[in-house]
Amino acid sequence: MPTQTPAGTTSRSAAPATAGRPHDEREFRMRRTRAFMDEHGLDGLLVFGADRSDRYDAGQYLFRDRRYQHFVVPRDGEPAMVAFAAQVAAQHMLTRERGLQTWIDDIRVGPAPELLPAIAREKGLARGRLGVIGAGYGSPFYPGGWVSKPVWDAISERLPDAELLDVTRDYGLVMAQRSDEDVEHLATAAAAGDAAIEAMMAAARPGVDETELYAEGVAAMLRRGMRVTWMLFQTGLDNYAWGEPTWLTRPEPARVLGRPDMVWAEIFPNYAELNTHVNMSFTVGTPPAETLRCAEVARASYEAGSAAVRPGASFADVCAAMEVPLTEAGMWHLTPQFASLNPLLSGGGSGLGIREHVPSFAGTYPHADGHAGPFFDFEIKPGMTFSLQPDARIGRHGALVGGVVAATETGCRELNTVSTRVNSVEL
Repeated sequence: MPTQTPAGTTSRSAAPATAGRPHDEREFRMRRTRAFMDEHGLDGLLVFGADRSDRYDAGQYLFRDRRYQHFVVPRDGEPAMVAFAAQVAAQHMLTRERGLQTWIDDIRVGPAPELLPAIAREKGLARGRLGVIGAGYGSPFYPGGWVSKPVWDAISERLPDAELLDVTRDYGLVMAQRSDEDVEHLATAAAAGDAAIEAMMAAARPGVDETELYAEGVAAMLRRGMRVTWMLFQTGLDNYAWGEPTWLTRPEPARVLGRPDMVWAEIFPNYAELNTHVNMSFTVGTPPAETLRCAEVARASYEAGSAAVRPGASFADVCAAMEVPLTEAGMWHLTPQFASLNPLLSGGGSGLGIREHVPSFAGTYPHADGHAGPFFDFEIKPGMTFSLQPDARIGRHGALVGGVVAATETGCRELNTVSTRVNSVEL
């Protein structure tokens, strides 16, 4: 496998070089990519498409086209896409015929292990120094990348004289510093998350099952032009679990809301391939005192996080700040309190305290434990986007709030309003 290069030291070019010139998003991204190649001494990039662009897909970032495709990107010269089927090129051509914008011209179809090396040779990169994206740390979900060993072996055999270096993690930090235009698109996605919460609250009442609420949330986002993949979704006042509803995983009935009750969700509206994590919970009827106390502490953790997100701080600094209200209140959390977005490079600790607060869990699963995190620490810079997602729990009770934020030159911009506090549906 390729060797890891030192952490990148790219600096953000927040505006086009020519004062007063309209923002060109493609040029913004390509300019930063060329600077990255110069700083790392690269002649080009080999970009392997990921299966989840909401986590990391450099090809989609560079060319705003189909997810999952592979690319050869020379430092000088035209890039080429290796697509999985002719339908990718057909859609590309139709888009142009309709007068819409595309960001790449050269699309080829065939097996990546053969075509990528052939294109690299064609572009004079057979003896070059090539950065590889997809063969190293890309997120907590892809700590070793997403390129399989057979594909990697085939590429290496066909480019024996090239120097191949993993730059996945470092290029992720380039992608993470978004333009002002992207932040506005992210605000659109975050607002769709708030709309989904309002739609679910409007439908929530005793006797309604989880499928109805889930459907209302998804429909609200689709009506706003979002890509909607799934939601993490749970119900119940004494729910200490997390994840997608299990009726999506196996054949079982959906839970029906009672009186009182609670709805929890992590919502992922995606607009212009910019992903959000909108974490939230709301009560149905009057909740117990433990839930209300958890709601207060979750909100305090959110405020601590939003105050800590600023240029010069580290990812770990924010994680630590968000732990303080929970520690002082003697509470625990199951999910990470903080996550980086676009791409999802890191997340904070999770499962902290579950063994002490839910003794039956420790007895049943003696080898399941949390981790302190974060997975990867880095300096926060303007344009980076994050999810604040405080999760405060007392025993089996808890509350979840959250919101998407973007680091600015002086602090952070909050993009959600509904999800940042525990809401209530009165009966």
